[in-house]
Amino acid sequence: MDKKAQKIDTAKRHWSKFCQALEQTGEKALDELHIESDIDLAEGLRYLSRIARLALESELENKDSDHPYFQRALGPTLKMGGDNPMGAYLAAPINGRDTYRINGNRGSAEWVSFFAQRSYDALSEGLSVFGDALFATNLECDSDGHFEIIISPEKHQGNWIESDKFSSLMLIRQFFGDWDDVRPMDLRIENLTSGDKPKVLLTLDEVTKRLDASGAFFEMMIPIMQSEMVGMAARTNGFETDIGNPTNDTGGVPGGNGVTGRWKLASDEALIVKLTPPSPCPYWDIQVGNGWYETWDYRHFFSGMTHSQAAKADDGSFTIILSEQDPGTTNWLQAAGHEEGHIAVRWQLTEGQLPIPECQVVKVAEVKSITSLLEISPGQRLAQKSLHREAVEQRFRL
Repeated sequence: MDKKAQKIDTAKRHWSKFCQALEQTGEKALDELHIESDIDLAEGLRYLSRIARLALESELENKDSDHPYFQRALGPTLKMGGDNPMGAYLAAPINGRDTYRINGNRGSAEWVSFFAQRSYDALSEGLSVFGDALFATNLECDSDGHFEIIISPEKHQGNWIESDKFSSLMLIRQFFGDWDDVRPMDLRIENLTSGDKPKVLLTLDEVTKRLDASGAFFEMMIPIMQSEMVGMAARTNGFETDIGNPTNDTGGVPGGNGVTGRWKLASDEALIVKLTPPSPCPYWDIQVGNGWYETWDYRHFFSGMTHSQAAKADDGSFTIILSEQDPGTTNWLQAAGHEEGHIAVRWQLTEGQLPIPECQVVKVAEVKSITSLLEISPGQRLAQKSLHREAVEQRFRL
Protein backbone atom coordinates (compact mmCIF):
# COMPACT_ATOMS: atom_id res chain seq x y z
CA MET A 1 0.00 0.00 0.00
CA ASP A 2 1.49 3.37 -0.98
CA LYS A 3 1.65 6.36 1.41
CA LYS A 4 -1.42 8.08 -0.02
CA ALA A 5 -3.49 4.93 0.33
CA GLN A 6 -2.22 4.45 3.90
CA LYS A 7 -3.26 7.98 4.83
CA ILE A 8 -6.71 7.53 3.29
CA ASP A 9 -7.08 4.24 5.15
CA THR A 10 -6.13 5.99 8.41
CA ALA A 11 -8.70 8.74 7.81
CA LYS A 12 -11.41 6.18 7.04
CA ARG A 13 -10.65 4.14 10.15
CA HIS A 14 -10.92 7.13 12.47
CA TRP A 15 -14.09 8.36 10.77
CA SER A 16 -15.60 4.89 11.15
CA LYS A 17 -14.58 4.81 14.81
CA PHE A 18 -16.31 8.13 15.42
CA CYS A 19 -19.48 7.05 13.62
CA GLN A 20 -19.57 3.78 15.55
CA ALA A 21 -19.26 5.66 18.84
CA LEU A 22 -22.32 7.75 17.92
CA GLU A 23 -24.30 4.78 16.64
CA GLN A 24 -23.65 2.37 19.49
CA THR A 25 -23.95 4.91 22.31
CA GLY A 26 -27.05 6.51 20.78
CA GLU A 27 -28.84 3.21 20.22
CA LYS A 28 -28.12 2.12 23.80
CA ALA A 29 -29.49 5.40 25.14
CA LEU A 30 -32.70 5.03 23.11
CA ASP A 31 -33.10 1.42 24.27
CA GLU A 32 -32.84 2.60 27.88
CA LEU A 33 -35.32 5.46 27.49
CA HIS A 34 -37.15 5.52 30.83
CA ILE A 35 -40.03 7.81 29.83
CA GLU A 36 -42.30 6.27 27.23
CA SER A 37 -43.82 9.09 25.23
CA ASP A 38 -43.55 10.23 21.64
CA ILE A 39 -42.29 13.69 22.61
CA ASP A 40 -39.47 12.30 24.78
CA LEU A 41 -38.43 9.91 22.02
CA ALA A 42 -38.41 12.77 19.50
CA GLU A 43 -36.44 14.95 21.91
CA GLY A 44 -34.05 12.04 22.45
CA LEU A 45 -33.12 11.89 18.78
CA ARG A 46 -32.63 15.64 18.75
CA TYR A 47 -30.61 15.45 21.98
CA LEU A 48 -28.24 12.85 20.54
CA SER A 49 -27.59 15.07 17.53
CA ARG A 50 -26.99 18.04 19.84
CA ILE A 51 -24.41 16.25 21.97
CA ALA A 52 -22.67 15.05 18.81
CA ARG A 53 -22.45 18.69 17.74
CA LEU A 54 -21.21 19.75 21.18
CA ALA A 55 -18.57 17.01 21.10
CA LEU A 56 -17.25 18.17 17.73
CA GLU A 57 -17.28 21.85 18.68
CA SER A 58 -15.51 21.19 21.99
CA GLU A 59 -13.02 18.49 21.06
CA LEU A 60 -12.29 19.10 17.37
CA GLU A 61 -13.03 22.71 16.41
CA ASN A 62 -12.06 24.93 19.36
CA LYS A 63 -9.07 23.07 20.77
CA ASP A 64 -6.11 25.35 20.05
CA SER A 65 -4.91 26.78 23.38
CA ASP A 66 -2.40 28.99 21.55
CA HIS A 67 -5.24 30.81 19.78
CA PRO A 68 -8.28 30.49 22.10
CA TYR A 69 -11.69 32.05 21.59
CA PHE A 70 -14.97 31.84 23.48
CA GLN A 71 -17.61 29.62 21.96
CA ARG A 72 -21.22 29.34 23.10
CA ALA A 73 -21.11 26.10 25.09
CA LEU A 74 -24.86 25.80 25.71
CA GLY A 75 -27.86 27.73 24.44
CA PRO A 76 -31.39 27.49 23.06
CA THR A 77 -30.49 24.69 20.64
CA LEU A 78 -27.72 22.98 22.59
CA LYS A 79 -28.66 21.73 26.04
CA MET A 80 -27.43 19.19 28.57
CA GLY A 81 -27.17 18.47 32.28
CA GLY A 82 -30.00 20.68 33.44
CA ASP A 83 -28.85 23.90 31.76
CA ASN A 84 -30.08 27.13 33.35
CA PRO A 85 -32.81 28.75 31.18
CA MET A 86 -31.51 32.15 32.34
CA GLY A 87 -27.88 31.27 31.68
CA ALA A 88 -25.26 31.99 29.03
CA TYR A 89 -22.42 29.47 28.93
CA LEU A 90 -19.06 30.15 27.26
CA ALA A 91 -15.92 28.02 26.90
CA ALA A 92 -12.38 28.48 25.58
CA PRO A 93 -9.37 26.11 25.50
CA ILE A 94 -6.39 26.83 27.78
CA ASN A 95 -3.36 24.94 29.06
CA GLY A 96 -1.61 24.92 32.41
CA ARG A 97 1.70 26.34 31.20
CA ASP A 98 0.81 29.64 29.55
CA THR A 99 -0.53 32.95 30.81
CA TYR A 100 -3.91 34.12 29.52
CA ARG A 101 -5.79 37.39 29.81
CA ILE A 102 -9.55 37.89 29.68
CA ASN A 103 -10.84 41.40 29.03
CA GLY A 104 -14.50 42.16 29.42
CA ASN A 105 -17.37 44.25 30.63
CA ARG A 106 -19.50 43.12 33.57
CA GLY A 107 -22.88 43.25 31.79
CA SER A 108 -26.04 42.64 33.80
CA ALA A 109 -25.73 38.99 34.83
CA GLU A 110 -26.58 38.66 38.51
CA TRP A 111 -24.35 35.64 38.97
CA VAL A 112 -21.07 35.00 37.15
CA SER A 113 -18.53 32.23 37.58
CA PHE A 114 -15.17 31.82 35.84
CA PHE A 115 -13.33 28.58 36.44
CA ALA A 116 -10.44 26.62 35.02
CA GLN A 117 -11.72 23.13 34.31
CA ARG A 118 -9.23 20.29 34.44
CA SER A 119 -9.00 17.32 32.12
CA TYR A 120 -10.31 14.03 33.49
CA ASP A 121 -6.69 12.92 33.97
CA ALA A 122 -6.83 14.94 37.19
CA LEU A 123 -9.14 12.36 38.73
CA SER A 124 -6.34 9.80 38.77
CA GLU A 125 -4.46 12.05 41.21
CA GLY A 126 -7.47 12.61 43.44
CA LEU A 127 -8.27 16.06 42.09
CA SER A 128 -11.64 17.39 40.99
CA VAL A 129 -12.26 18.47 37.40
CA PHE A 130 -13.07 21.84 38.94
CA GLY A 131 -9.95 23.96 39.23
CA ASP A 132 -9.56 27.47 40.62
CA ALA A 133 -12.56 29.78 40.25
CA LEU A 134 -13.59 33.42 40.41
CA PHE A 135 -17.16 34.44 41.23
CA ALA A 136 -19.35 37.51 40.87
CA THR A 137 -18.92 38.31 44.56
CA ASN A 138 -15.14 38.83 44.26
CA LEU A 139 -14.71 40.04 40.67
CA GLU A 140 -12.94 43.43 40.66
CA CYS A 141 -14.29 45.90 38.06
CA ASP A 142 -13.67 49.58 37.37
CA SER A 143 -16.37 52.24 37.56
CA ASP A 144 -17.52 51.42 34.01
CA GLY A 145 -17.79 47.70 34.71
CA HIS A 146 -14.62 46.76 32.81
CA PHE A 147 -12.37 44.05 34.20
CA GLU A 148 -9.28 42.00 33.42
CA ILE A 149 -8.59 38.45 34.59
CA ILE A 150 -5.23 36.69 34.44
CA ILE A 151 -5.10 32.89 34.20
CA SER A 152 -1.68 31.45 34.96
CA PRO A 153 0.26 29.06 37.20
CA GLU A 154 2.06 32.06 38.80
CA LYS A 155 0.28 34.38 41.20
CA HIS A 156 -0.89 37.78 39.89
CA GLN A 157 -2.39 40.82 41.55
CA GLY A 158 -6.06 41.61 40.98
CA ASN A 159 -8.40 39.15 39.34
CA TRP A 160 -6.39 35.92 39.08
CA ILE A 161 -7.31 32.29 38.37
CA GLU A 162 -4.62 29.76 39.11
CA SER A 163 -4.00 27.09 36.48
CA ASP A 164 -2.15 23.80 36.86
CA LYS A 165 -0.84 21.01 34.66
CA PHE A 166 -4.35 19.59 34.18
CA SER A 167 -6.05 22.88 33.20
CA SER A 168 -7.69 22.50 29.80
CA LEU A 169 -10.75 24.73 29.58
CA MET A 170 -11.94 28.13 30.77
CA LEU A 171 -15.67 27.96 31.47
CA ILE A 172 -17.82 31.02 32.11
CA ARG A 173 -21.41 30.95 33.32
CA GLN A 174 -23.54 34.09 33.32
CA PHE A 175 -26.86 33.69 35.13
CA PHE A 176 -29.31 36.55 34.63
CA GLY A 177 -32.01 37.66 37.03
CA ASP A 178 -34.72 39.69 35.32
CA TRP A 179 -36.11 39.28 31.82
CA ASP A 180 -36.01 43.03 31.19
CA ASP A 181 -32.29 43.51 31.91
CA VAL A 182 -30.21 41.03 29.91
CA ARG A 183 -26.83 42.39 28.80
CA PRO A 184 -24.24 39.64 28.28
CA MET A 185 -20.59 40.34 29.03
CA ASP A 186 -18.43 41.43 26.11
CA LEU A 187 -15.40 39.12 26.44
CA ARG A 188 -12.06 38.45 24.78
CA ILE A 189 -9.40 35.92 25.72
CA GLU A 190 -5.78 35.89 24.53
CA ASN A 191 -2.72 33.76 25.18
CA LEU A 192 -0.05 36.22 26.35
CA THR A 193 2.69 33.59 26.24
CA SER A 194 2.22 32.60 22.62
CA GLY A 195 1.40 36.16 21.55
CA ASP A 196 1.27 36.43 17.76
CA LYS A 197 2.55 32.90 17.23
CA PRO A 198 1.48 31.80 13.73
CA LYS A 199 -1.40 29.40 13.48
CA VAL A 200 -0.16 25.84 12.89
CA LEU A 201 -1.59 24.18 9.81
CA LEU A 202 -3.90 21.26 10.38
CA THR A 203 -2.42 17.75 10.15
CA LEU A 204 -4.00 14.35 9.68
CA ASP A 205 -2.54 13.18 12.99
CA GLU A 206 -4.04 16.12 14.89
CA VAL A 207 -7.50 15.79 13.33
CA THR A 208 -7.73 12.05 13.91
CA LYS A 209 -6.72 12.61 17.53
CA ARG A 210 -9.42 15.27 17.96
CA LEU A 211 -12.03 13.13 16.19
CA ASP A 212 -11.26 10.24 18.53
CA ALA A 213 -11.64 12.63 21.48
CA SER A 214 -15.01 13.79 20.12
CA GLY A 215 -16.27 10.22 19.98
CA ALA A 216 -14.99 9.55 23.51
CA PHE A 217 -16.74 12.70 24.76
CA PHE A 218 -20.04 11.50 23.26
CA GLU A 219 -19.59 8.01 24.71
CA MET A 220 -18.98 9.49 28.16
CA MET A 221 -21.59 12.25 28.37
CA ILE A 222 -24.67 10.43 27.06
CA PRO A 223 -24.73 7.69 29.74
CA ILE A 224 -23.68 10.10 32.52
CA MET A 225 -26.63 12.41 31.91
CA GLN A 226 -29.03 9.50 31.42
CA SER A 227 -27.91 7.89 34.68
CA GLU A 228 -28.59 11.16 36.48
CA MET A 229 -32.23 11.00 35.35
CA VAL A 230 -32.56 7.29 36.17
CA GLY A 231 -31.10 7.99 39.60
CA MET A 232 -33.89 10.48 40.31
CA ALA A 233 -36.62 7.86 39.86
CA ALA A 234 -37.09 7.38 43.61
CA ARG A 235 -37.76 11.07 44.18
CA THR A 236 -40.76 11.66 41.89
CA ASN A 237 -42.58 14.87 42.82
CA GLY A 238 -39.97 15.55 45.47
CA PHE A 239 -36.37 16.69 45.90
CA GLU A 240 -33.13 15.36 47.31
CA THR A 241 -29.59 16.68 47.25
CA ASP A 242 -27.84 16.24 43.93
CA ILE A 243 -26.66 12.71 43.18
CA GLY A 244 -23.39 11.79 44.93
CA ASN A 245 -21.21 14.77 45.65
CA PRO A 246 -23.50 17.83 45.13
CA THR A 247 -20.68 19.62 43.31
CA ASN A 248 -19.71 16.56 41.32
CA ASP A 249 -17.07 15.63 38.77
CA THR A 250 -19.36 15.66 35.74
CA GLY A 251 -20.35 19.30 35.61
CA GLY A 252 -22.08 20.18 38.85
CA VAL A 253 -22.77 23.70 40.01
CA PRO A 254 -19.59 25.78 40.35
CA GLY A 255 -19.79 27.79 43.54
CA GLY A 256 -22.97 26.12 44.70
CA ASN A 257 -25.08 23.05 45.10
CA GLY A 258 -28.22 21.64 43.59
CA VAL A 259 -31.30 19.83 44.79
CA THR A 260 -32.97 17.77 42.09
CA GLY A 261 -35.88 15.46 41.42
CA ARG A 262 -38.31 14.12 38.87
CA TRP A 263 -41.92 15.11 38.44
CA LYS A 264 -44.90 13.24 37.00
CA LEU A 265 -48.30 14.87 36.58
CA ALA A 266 -51.63 14.33 34.86
CA SER A 267 -52.79 17.10 32.54
CA ASP A 268 -55.16 18.49 35.19
CA GLU A 269 -52.62 18.32 38.04
CA ALA A 270 -50.11 20.82 39.38
CA LEU A 271 -47.00 20.43 41.49
CA ILE A 272 -46.74 23.10 44.19
CA VAL A 273 -43.13 23.68 45.17
CA LYS A 274 -42.44 25.79 48.27
CA LEU A 275 -38.85 26.83 48.85
CA THR A 276 -37.13 29.09 51.32
CA PRO A 277 -33.66 30.30 50.31
CA PRO A 278 -30.90 29.98 52.93
CA SER A 279 -28.70 32.84 54.03
CA PRO A 280 -26.29 33.59 52.48
CA CYS A 281 -27.50 32.86 48.96
CA PRO A 282 -26.69 35.58 46.39
CA TYR A 283 -28.44 33.72 43.58
CA TRP A 284 -30.87 30.82 43.11
CA ASP A 285 -33.00 29.51 40.28
CA ILE A 286 -35.48 26.71 39.65
CA GLN A 287 -35.93 24.90 36.35
CA VAL A 288 -37.90 22.10 34.71
CA GLY A 289 -37.22 20.01 31.65
CA ASN A 290 -37.47 16.65 29.92
CA GLY A 291 -36.21 13.13 30.57
CA TRP A 292 -32.92 13.85 28.81
CA TYR A 293 -32.03 16.50 31.40
CA GLU A 294 -32.70 19.36 28.98
CA THR A 295 -34.78 22.42 29.81
CA TRP A 296 -37.64 23.32 27.46
CA ASP A 297 -37.25 25.69 24.55
CA TYR A 298 -37.17 28.73 26.82
CA ARG A 299 -37.94 31.10 23.99
CA HIS A 300 -41.51 29.79 24.00
CA PHE A 301 -42.09 28.05 27.34
CA PHE A 302 -41.59 29.06 30.96
CA SER A 303 -38.95 26.51 31.92
CA GLY A 304 -37.08 28.40 34.62
CA MET A 305 -37.35 31.14 37.22
CA THR A 306 -34.83 33.07 39.30
CA HIS A 307 -34.89 34.75 42.69
CA SER A 308 -35.43 38.08 40.91
CA GLN A 309 -38.36 36.88 38.79
CA ALA A 310 -40.36 34.91 41.35
CA ALA A 311 -42.95 36.63 43.54
CA LYS A 312 -41.97 36.29 47.22
CA ALA A 313 -44.26 35.71 50.20
CA ASP A 314 -44.12 37.87 53.32
CA ASP A 315 -42.25 35.15 55.20
CA GLY A 316 -39.46 35.09 52.61
CA SER A 317 -40.57 31.85 50.96
CA PHE A 318 -41.44 31.29 47.30
CA THR A 319 -44.24 29.12 45.93
CA ILE A 320 -43.67 27.82 42.40
CA ILE A 321 -46.33 26.08 40.29
CA LEU A 322 -45.57 23.44 37.66
CA SER A 323 -48.43 22.31 35.44
CA GLU A 324 -49.55 21.76 31.86
CA GLN A 325 -52.60 24.01 32.23
CA ASP A 326 -52.12 27.66 33.11
CA PRO A 327 -53.12 28.08 36.78
CA GLY A 328 -53.72 31.80 36.22
CA THR A 329 -51.18 32.83 38.88
CA THR A 330 -47.68 34.20 39.17
CA ASN A 331 -44.68 31.85 39.50
CA TRP A 332 -45.80 29.39 36.82
CA LEU A 333 -43.54 26.86 35.10
CA GLN A 334 -44.94 24.92 32.14
CA ALA A 335 -45.00 21.16 31.64
CA ALA A 336 -44.79 21.92 27.90
CA GLY A 337 -46.77 18.91 26.70
CA HIS A 338 -44.89 16.43 28.89
CA GLU A 339 -46.22 14.07 31.54
CA GLU A 340 -42.94 13.82 33.44
CA GLY A 341 -39.42 15.18 33.49
CA HIS A 342 -36.78 16.71 35.77
CA ILE A 343 -36.88 19.61 38.21
CA ALA A 344 -33.93 21.27 39.95
CA VAL A 345 -32.99 24.18 42.18
CA ARG A 346 -29.52 25.78 42.20
CA TRP A 347 -28.31 27.41 45.39
CA GLN A 348 -25.19 29.57 44.94
CA LEU A 349 -22.57 30.19 47.67
CA THR A 350 -24.79 28.98 50.52
CA GLU A 351 -21.89 27.74 52.67
CA GLY A 352 -23.01 24.13 52.30
CA GLN A 353 -26.69 24.69 53.09
CA LEU A 354 -29.05 22.62 50.91
CA PRO A 355 -32.68 23.36 51.74
CA ILE A 356 -35.09 20.75 50.36
CA PRO A 357 -38.26 22.31 48.88
CA GLU A 358 -41.67 21.09 50.04
CA CYS A 359 -43.85 19.56 47.30
CA GLN A 360 -47.56 18.88 46.95
CA VAL A 361 -49.60 17.56 44.01
CA VAL A 362 -53.04 19.19 43.61
CA LYS A 363 -55.58 19.84 40.89
CA VAL A 364 -54.79 22.90 38.77
CA ALA A 365 -58.22 24.32 39.66
CA GLU A 366 -57.20 24.33 43.35
CA VAL A 367 -53.96 26.27 42.94
CA LYS A 368 -55.41 29.76 43.47
CA SER A 369 -57.23 28.89 46.67
CA ILE A 370 -54.38 26.82 48.14
CA THR A 371 -51.52 29.21 47.41
CA SER A 372 -53.04 32.69 47.45
CA LEU A 373 -50.64 33.67 44.67
CA LEU A 374 -51.42 36.82 42.71
CA GLU A 375 -53.63 36.17 39.70
CA ILE A 376 -52.40 36.67 36.13
CA SER A 377 -54.84 37.44 33.33
CA PRO A 378 -54.49 35.91 29.83
CA GLY A 379 -53.38 39.29 28.53
CA GLN A 380 -50.73 39.63 31.21
CA ARG A 381 -49.51 36.11 30.44
CA LEU A 382 -49.08 36.95 26.77
CA ALA A 383 -47.10 40.06 27.75
CA GLN A 384 -44.89 37.91 29.99
CA LYS A 385 -44.17 35.49 27.17
CA SER A 386 -43.33 38.30 24.77
CA LEU A 387 -40.89 39.87 27.25
CA HIS A 388 -39.38 36.47 27.95
CA ARG A 389 -38.81 35.73 24.25
CA GLU A 390 -37.23 39.16 23.65
CA ALA A 391 -34.85 38.61 26.57
CA VAL A 392 -33.71 35.25 25.19
CA GLU A 393 -33.12 36.73 21.75
CA GLN A 394 -31.12 39.57 23.27
CA ARG A 395 -29.05 37.22 25.43
CA PHE A 396 -28.05 35.07 22.48
CA ARG A 397 -28.21 37.79 19.82
CA LEU A 398 -30.69 35.72 17.81
